[in-house]
Amino acid sequence: MTNRLQDLMDKSLNCIHLARAIKDRYEDPTKMPADELANMKALNAEAIRLRGLAEAEREHNELEQWSASPDGSHPALGEKAARDAAVARATGGAPEGMSETMAKRFATATFAKALRSGKDALNLEEKAAIIENTTGQIIVPHDLAGPIFLQLPRLGVLRDLALVRPTTSNLVDVRALTGVTAGWGQIEITNAGGATPPTDAAIAATGPNTVTVQDLVAMVQVGTDELMDTDANLVSLVQEIVGQKFAEMEDDAFANGNGTSKPFGIAIRATIGGAIPAAQGVTAATSAVIVPDDLKKLQYVILARFANTGSYLGSDLATQAIALLKDSTSNYLWQPSNQAGQPDRLFGRAYYRVTGLPNPGSAPAVLFGDIRSGYLIADRQRITVQRLDERYADQGLVAFLFRERVGGDVIRPAAFAKYLV
Repeated sequence: MTNRLQDLMDKSLNCIHLARAIKDRYEDPTKMPADELANMKALNAEAIRLRGLAEAEREHNELEQWSASPDGSHPALGEKAARDAAVARATGGAPEGMSETMAKRFATATFAKALRSGKDALNLEEKAAIIENTTGQIIVPHDLAGPIFLQLPRLGVLRDLALVRPTTSNLVDVRALTGVTAGWGQIEITNAGGATPPTDAAIAATGPNTVTVQDLVAMVQVGTDELMDTDANLVSLVQEIVGQKFAEMEDDAFANGNGTSKPFGIAIRATIGGAIPAAQGVTAATSAVIVPDDLKKLQYVILARFANTGSYLGSDLATQAIALLKDSTSNYLWQPSNQAGQPDRLFGRAYYRVTGLPNPGSAPAVLFGDIRSGYLIADRQRITVQRLDERYADQGLVAFLFRERVGGDVIRPAAFAKYLV
């Protein structure tokens, strides 16, 4: 296979992967937002275009090879035979082609084999299916990684509320989302001689221009006896453990990450660099004492279009204090949810408890705003794994490093209000 053909196939498969990731985030397809639907359609169209180019490239290569040795056997037949043999070894069957069902079984069996015995135990065909060329790490197949991404919003909080944008880049330009110029009549164009780097004040008003994708790594230790379990049980174990840990780490970073090898959190952007300006905040009269009037004021220090769809976010201790607040007739202000999957309410607005937010007395323990408009999560939507054979061998364990690539940042500071208590 030529480098050009491989590149076209990789790009097409990547588009399919990203489109499938968008689809998997919504169990009910009718709840998919219009921008996500548009992204999915665009990715599907690009995948079809690239597939056509790849097919044309493959046909041309086959003709070139045939013309060079017309009396020889066709190389495509040899490739197909090797692929079918690998599928037969991995699945116990002898298929005549690589159907979708067989491809899934092949991927699962190959992945489980790599976990048990390491990538060196794989043959060339199996390595080509799940080994990443650039780093040599094992790629978790989409049908196995999909459930992990699907459960992240259930186990975490902020991923389900923020704007999630699939990407294939390490740096996501968000100016298309935030840098809009509009006006009645003629629009004045400034800086005609070239763009001027943004000042601190500009960043505070508009947010950063880019979001950097970071590495999120989780280590799983599995006993050698457990590695010998069935493929389905082994894969299920990995999905459950990794999904829970990734959800926990993501949520903490989206809440209060410092931007160093991790996403920028909403609370950090409320303090460091002043991305959420002081005018969009309420300061408590007494440190660590939450006052109901202050909480309600948060709805009125940001623009109405953000306040009308805004939600409260509070740390564990802040939530405990807010849940105990009462009005003048000794009725609790807090309205706990009486329906599974629905948030609690405060002053008629949704309230979410976010463990990763700071506690009262240190930094913004409570925030209010339109999270979907104000915070962007940049998703690479692929998980890889590296097997560590020797590190815990004396304990009868094998360690695996799972790596997810994700970034996050506040892209519209105007969408948030902060409570300094």
